[in-house]
Amino acid sequence: MVHLLSDSGPGDIPGFRLTGLQSWITRPAEIENGFARIKPCLLIRLTAADGTIGWGEAYVLPCREAAVARIIHELGRELSALARPDPWHFRDLATRVSLRHHSMDFAAATSALDIALWDLIGRLVAKPLVELLGRPKCRDAAVYANIWSESNWSGTALVARAEHLIAAGYRAIKLHPMLNHNASQAIEAVRRVRGAIGADHRLMVDMDSETDTGISCAVAKGILPAAPYWFEEPADGADVAVLAELRRVVGIPLVTGERQSGVAHFRTVLALGAADILNPDIAGVGGLLDMVEISVLAGRHGVRMSPHCWNSMTVAASAMMHVCAAIANAEMAEIYPEYLEHGELYAVNGFTVKNSVATLNGRPGLGVEINEAALSALSMQHYSSDFSAAHAAS
Repeated sequence: MVHLLSDSGPGDIPGFRLTGLQSWITRPAEIENGFARIKPCLLIRLTAADGTIGWGEAYVLPCREAAVARIIHELGRELSALARPDPWHFRDLATRVSLRHHSMDFAAATSALDIALWDLIGRLVAKPLVELLGRPKCRDAAVYANIWSESNWSGTALVARAEHLIAAGYRAIKLHPMLNHNASQAIEAVRRVRGAIGADHRLMVDMDSETDTGISCAVAKGILPAAPYWFEEPADGADVAVLAELRRVVGIPLVTGERQSGVAHFRTVLALGAADILNPDIAGVGGLLDMVEISVLAGRHGVRMSPHCWNSMTVAASAMMHVCAAIANAEMAEIYPEYLEHGELYAVNGFTVKNSVATLNGRPGLGVEINEAALSALSMQHYSSDFSAAHAAS
């Protein structure tokens, strides 16, 4: 079980005051191999009075980036007014402000600030996040490669990409076979990829919240000979009763949770037996305290954790690797290989990936270093909030 700093909570954290917050929304980008497009990402930086910084990131979906950034700055101002702006007191603040009704976008905003707080605290005490989470000797986390594209949907393209990733050392890959396909085409794509990569590598299938449960059942039946390792989001993650029924009939371990937030939702998923693996987004669940609590609850039900991470593969992904190295019931963490390459344009990451294993670099906090000039050059929006005047007035 994870012990965060101490059993009593934030008692071991040195005091600090927050004086500033900046956020960057990156522009969408095309990558050289042309397989996928990098979506806009939302990164933030908190600054303490002594100059210590902490980086965070929010899980953002299209057309919501600026709105989430606005929530972050409004919450950041409230956070800066706390006498002890640590993750525990911030979670209490966020609960009060939300009136206990956490939307996904609000949870993404709190996640960004929470991750930044943990990074800042790690830098203050000169310890990596995994050590703050109670696992000082853990440095590795298993990962898988996600094959995602907005345009390369053909079976031939998926096979070529899968073969490339296996050759690069990944031992597990995930497909989205329903993108621009009907059920028969999806089944055939999964079979072709399995034939290309062989039986020794794990193959996961993501149904992307399919709206027709009949289609999900048909695809599950059709891909059974391909021995999929898991079957992800065969229905909307909010339809817990439907997911529970699907889990009873599909015969493949079921994964859900990437677009849900808050502990209460996942407690319901577990109570109804609706999942074998939970995949809340590391930058959208609400914060690392929530992620760890969900992990503990899941462990009591024999359910494993595989955090979702459709984010920049820099800040949020580094937080994900620390959490996966710390929790006892971690499954593979999600990697978007194209996003890894793009992140190198402005960041020195907190981990390296080799042969489907991410190894933390051991630096304080998340271990991430951001080149702000390079990040700004890649961004379409940059916001800044200065809290120092408010502190001076108080």
